[in-house]
Amino acid sequence: MKKLEIQLKDNSYTIIIEDGLLSHLCFYLEQVYSNKKIFILTDDIVKNLYLDKVINELKKKYEVDYVVVPNGENSKSIMTYTKVCEEFLNKGIRRNDLLLALGGGVIGDLCGFIAGTIYRGIPYVNVPTTLLSQMDSSIGGKTGIDFADRKNILGVFKQPIMVCIDPKTLDTLNDREMNNGMGELIKHGAIGNRALLMKLKDKPKIDETIIYESLSVKKKVVEKDEFDLKERMTLNFGHTFGHAIELKYGYKHGEAVAIGMLMAVRMGMDLKITDSSCYPELKQILQIYHLPIEEYDYREYLKDTVLDKKNIAGIVHFIFLTHLGECKIYPITESQIKERFYECDN
Repeated sequence: MKKLEIQLKDNSYTIIIEDGLLSHLCFYLEQVYSNKKIFILTDDIVKNLYLDKVINELKKKYEVDYVVVPNGENSKSIMTYTKVCEEFLNKGIRRNDLLLALGGGVIGDLCGFIAGTIYRGIPYVNVPTTLLSQMDSSIGGKTGIDFADRKNILGVFKQPIMVCIDPKTLDTLNDREMNNGMGELIKHGAIGNRALLMKLKDKPKIDETIIYESLSVKKKVVEKDEFDLKERMTLNFGHTFGHAIELKYGYKHGEAVAIGMLMAVRMGMDLKITDSSCYPELKQILQIYHLPIEEYDYREYLKDTVLDKKNIAGIVHFIFLTHLGECKIYPITESQIKERFYECDN
């Protein structure tokens, strides 16, 4: 068992990483939740895999009810949000009851957004069951839904009261979904842990230790910058371009981040920020996990960055590697982007 303590000003919480954790979930929930009712949000795939097991465990101590949504990104919508809120209210959810997210990143984002807005905020626990959700949305409290063809554009910061990760849930993932999560794990190594990145070249089993090492990178920056105003921006490495690629071509999130990382490395090299050795090394590691390495010209996607939620008052904060395991935040104004990268092509 591994444990990470996320120390924030007002919302500290624990991440438990333990094989077989789902079988004794009550033991951990009792440490943070003393009321009687738990409402689970899950999707139709995870329902068939884990819902009965979790309900049978929780019923030892709690009254349990649940709502199921369709698997996939389409469930991160206003329509699904309102439907789920209505179902929970009809089931009698109250302000001090507990929401539990059981599933991948879509479920974590949607459940956290509901927890942050229903009754102006109720407690929730995140139980991520995919590698992507364990790497990406398990730390930091970013929640949200997609809107107007933009990813995660509506959302709130809502910290869970606990995160419970059972690496055994990864055994049910297919190869593509597992590699999808590797996109975010590789990103953590690229921006903050070169030793972890080099370890991934040997394709180690993704176990408690690897998950702990990866999340330790995210823990450090989230603790410094809970609300994504400075240091936490480094976690967006690969995302500025990746989000545009994801929406345009329908890649899975970790796949799009893989492409976005390579695009960011190319741009960083052109700006003389990124060491040129980063590109072939990172590309090699992505290939090991069968992640896409298509060559998209970053210049063609710079206009999309103006619409991205990382655009703050006309400034886009790009994240560039300096060397593998190290990165920096590089702010560029809209006018500088136009002048330097595409106005001259007209």
